[in-house]
Amino acid sequence: MKSINMEIETKMANKYGISRVLEPKHVLTTSAWKIDNSRELFPNEIRVSLKRLHMDPTSFKQICLEANNDDVQIKEKIIDITIRRGKLHNPVTDTGGLLYGVVEEIGSEYPNPKGFKVGDEVICNASLATIPVYISRITKIDKVYTQIEAEGYAIAFDALPLVRKPEGVPIELLLFIFNESGTLYRISKTITNQRKFLVVGNNIIMNMLFGHVIRKIAGENAEVVCLFDKKTDIVIKGKTVDNLLAKLFNEIHYVDILKPLECLDRLNAYSLFDLSINCADIPGAETINVLATKSGGTVFFAHLINNYNIALYITESIARQLDIKCADGYLEEYDEFDIEIVKELAPYLKDAISANAKIEDDLSYPLNKKERLSEASGNKKVLAEDFICESRAMTSVLNEIINVSKYDCNVLIAGETGVGKDKVAALIHKNSTRKMQPFIKINCAAIAPNLMESEFFGYEKGSFTGAAASGKKGYFELADNGTILLDEVGELPLDIQAKLLRVIQDGEFYKVGGTFPIKTNVRVLSATNKNIETLIEKKLFRRDLYYRLNVFPVKVPSLRERGADIPALIAHFIQKYNDKFQIQKTMEDDAIEYLKKCKWPGNIRELENVVQRLLINSKDDRITLVDIMQQLHGDVFDKIETSNFEISIGDIKDFSLKEMISNYEKNVLAYAYEKYGSTRKAAKAIGISQTQFIRKQKAYEGMEGRPNE
Repeated sequence: MKSINMEIETKMANKYGISRVLEPKHVLTTSAWKIDNSRELFPNEIRVSLKRLHMDPTSFKQICLEANNDDVQIKEKIIDITIRRGKLHNPVTDTGGLLYGVVEEIGSEYPNPKGFKVGDEVICNASLATIPVYISRITKIDKVYTQIEAEGYAIAFDALPLVRKPEGVPIELLLFIFNESGTLYRISKTITNQRKFLVVGNNIIMNMLFGHVIRKIAGENAEVVCLFDKKTDIVIKGKTVDNLLAKLFNEIHYVDILKPLECLDRLNAYSLFDLSINCADIPGAETINVLATKSGGTVFFAHLINNYNIALYITESIARQLDIKCADGYLEEYDEFDIEIVKELAPYLKDAISANAKIEDDLSYPLNKKERLSEASGNKKVLAEDFICESRAMTSVLNEIINVSKYDCNVLIAGETGVGKDKVAALIHKNSTRKMQPFIKINCAAIAPNLMESEFFGYEKGSFTGAAASGKKGYFELADNGTILLDEVGELPLDIQAKLLRVIQDGEFYKVGGTFPIKTNVRVLSATNKNIETLIEKKLFRRDLYYRLNVFPVKVPSLRERGADIPALIAHFIQKYNDKFQIQKTMEDDAIEYLKKCKWPGNIRELENVVQRLLINSKDDRITLVDIMQQLHGDVFDKIETSNFEISIGDIKDFSLKEMISNYEKNVLAYAYEKYGSTRKAAKAIGISQTQFIRKQKAYEGMEGRPNE
C-alpha cells in the first residue's frame, strides 16, 4: 500500500512539475522562487526549442526602464532572470508571459493527446511564471508587442496546455492575444442586450482587441466609446490602424486617467454605460469604470493587475449595484476564438507602421501589481515601514525586497558600507511568512574566530573549560523556524563556512561537544560589502556556500545612485532627532540642495550622522548653507577671520545675498589655498573638483594669480 501511495505522489509531482521545484520545496512551479531548468526530461515532459517569447507588458516595461532602454542591458536582465529563477518570472512585477517554439523531444510517458511530433510548431498557453526556461541568446527585441526572439529551450509537463500554431497567422499578434487568457472569450459571452460600452486603457493594441470583440458581438448599432490615457503606448500607426479605430469606436478620447473625476466631468459620462472594460494598468482607472457604469451594469477587469478590489470598495461607497467580473484563467474553448480574432484583425495590422517604442519613465505610474494595490490602499507604507524610497533606483529594489519576502529562500544582500543592508534584511523578515518567529542578527566580523562555532551552534555542558554548567543554545537553535541575518558574511573563516554549508544543506548541526544532530528550520539572509566572487578566487570563500546563500541577490544602491532620496532622508532624520532632542529645527532648501551634491562615501549612515551634528551645533532653528559648509569643511572654516565677511544688519539693504555669498566663498578659497598650498589639495578639502576651484579662483577680482599645480 505504501509503495502504491508513493507511486501516486510521484506521478502527481511529475504531472504538475513539482519534481522541478528547487526553492522552496513542496510548492507548485508557479509559487516557487527557483525551479530546475536542466535539459534532461522526466518521462512525462516535452522539450520545446524556443523561437519567440511574449513578455507581460508590465514586466517588459519594468526591465526596459531598469536597463535605460539599452538593448544589450535589456537582453542581459531577461537572461539573468532565467539564471536566477530557472523561469522567466519577473520578481519585480510577479508576471510571466507565453512562449512559441518547435517540439524538440517528447518524453516516453508524455500523454500527447493532440499527437504532437518532433518539429511541430507550438505555443505553450500557460504562463512563463510556471515553465522551466533556459535562454542561451536573445537575437531580437520587439518593443511593439513586448516580445523577444531567443535561442534556448523550455520544458512543458503534461498538465500544461500546448496549442499547435495555425497556418497563416502572425505569431506576434497571436501571442499577444493568448496572453489575455480567456478574457476576450468571456466578454463575448457576457454581451447580450447591452447597447452602450466603454473601453478604458493605455495600450492601443489592447484597446483595439476589446473594441473588436464588442463590435463583433454587439453589432454596428452599438455605441462604443474608447478612453485612452494621455500617455498611451502608441506603438503602431498608419492608415489601416486609423481605419480600424474608426470602425471599432464611435468616440475616442485622450484623458488623464490619474484624474478620474476630471475625466468623467469632461465627458459627462457618469452612469452612462451598460458595460465597461478596464484594460489599463494604471491605478485610478477603476474609478472611471465604476462611476461611468449605470446601476445594474457590468464592469469587467481584463486582468488582475488592475485594482479589482478597490472597485468593489467603490461600489459599496456609492451604493450602486454592479456586476463586477475579472479575468479568467485557462478556458479550453478560447483557443479557437482567439485565433479567429487574430485572423480578423491581421489585415488591418499587417501594414501598420511601428512607432517609437521607447519606454518612458514616470514615477506616477507604478510598474507592478503589488505596488498598485499597495499605493491604492495605503498598504505600501505598512509593508515598507519607514524605508525611504523616492528614487526609481530604490523603488525597484524595494519592490524586489517586498516580493522576495514571501518566497522562503535565502537572500544575499550586497552594498557599500552604510547603505542600510540590515534594514533591508529586517524588511524581508517583516513581510515573510516567518514574521512571527525569531529574527536573529549576527555580525560575523564582531565574533572572535575561536568563539564562532560555539556562538553559532551552541555547546553541551562541560564541553570545554569555562563552559556554562547548563550548556548554551547557539544562534541557529534560537532562530529555529525564524530568520538569521549573517552580517559581514565575507568575514567568516573557512572552517565555519563548511559547518554553515551543512546546516543550510541538511537542516541540522552538532553543538560543540555534542554527539547527536539538532534539527533546525531557518531562513538565511546574508549581507556583505565585499565582492564574494573575488574572495572565492582568493580561496577565502567557498563557492558551494556562495551558491547556497545567493539564491536571490539584492543589490542596495549607494546614496550617490539614489540622490532623489536625499531630501526625504534628511526630512526623516530631522524629524527623528527633533523628537529625540525635543527641539523644532528645519533646514533651508539651498542647504538640502548642497547635501544632495555631496558624494557620501559613508552613505546613509554618514548622512544621518551629519544631520544629527547639524541639529546639535546649529545655534538657530533654521540650518543654513553656511552651517553645512562649516560642518563639512570645519578645518577650513575655523581658521577664517569672520570679520572678513561679516555684514551688519544695517548694511544688508545695500548688500545683495549674491554678494554676501560671493564674499564668503572668496575667503574660503583664499584660506584653503593658503593652508594647503595647491589647488588640488585645497579643492579636496572644501569638497569640490580642482577644475571648479581654479574656475572660481579666477572669477573673483582681487584674487592674486597663483600657479595651478
